[in-house]
Amino acid sequence: MGEFAKRIYQKWWIWPLPLIILQIVQYFIIRDCHYTGGVVSEHVLQVVNGKSAISTICKILYAGNVIIWISYIVKRFKKAVKWHLLMMAAATALCIWNILGIGVWWMFNADLVDDFGKQHTIPENVEYNEPLPSHYSDRVDENGNSLAVDLSDFINPDDSSTWLQVKNGLQGGIYHYSLFIPEAFDEGEIWLECYEVTENAQLSSKSIRERTLRKVTKEDKEKTTEPMRFSIYEGNWGEFYLARFEVWYMDYATKTKRKLTEKIYKVEGWMR
Repeated sequence: MGEFAKRIYQKWWIWPLPLIILQIVQYFIIRDCHYTGGVVSEHVLQVVNGKSAISTICKILYAGNVIIWISYIVKRFKKAVKWHLLMMAAATALCIWNILGIGVWWMFNADLVDDFGKQHTIPENVEYNEPLPSHYSDRVDENGNSLAVDLSDFINPDDSSTWLQVKNGLQGGIYHYSLFIPEAFDEGEIWLECYEVTENAQLSSKSIRERTLRKVTKEDKEKTTEPMRFSIYEGNWGEFYLARFEVWYMDYATKTKRKLTEKIYKVEGWMR
């Protein structure tokens, strides 16, 4: 180790200082999030999500300081071990404070982040369907209580436009779907894909496929499937836009995929 490098190495306060400064910078960025009053910039979101250049540098500095502190212990630099550890503790305390601040920001201001619904208003002259209500108020039992919707009641085997039915869940952005399986089906898989109508942007692609995927067997032909639940994450509660629900099918024998039907629904996003 050169003489200059050795002197820098022994100045224990130099190494944790940039980390503390960056944590203070992040604190002010996160603090400003609470007072945006509007759409949050992409740069701020990157800091909040831990994906900014500052966050990356902080992670590298943490790793480097841990290595340096261990080397101080090995070389028995008692003063450096003590005070370097105290400065790292201060940096860690700032980091924890920032994480708590991010949690508070997400709790009260996360609705400012996802303005997907606001940016995709419902176009005119486009026919669409409303998801069936989670409870059907027109049907009651003998005590006057509302009965839950049975999706099969709205499916007509002779009308392919009714084969797909979507119902609201207990919260906005959560949905249930059922599908009538015609006689022509062979064994395979069916699943949903959803796209925003105006820009054809695919919605929650991975989670929707995983949660709507089901196997079709010979026993399922000419039957209505049991409802399956899925969520659309883009957007906020009460901010409606149009989504095209496509039913896709893959034949096990031929390994070919084809779209069976599609239907446009008015939807909203689930606020996680």
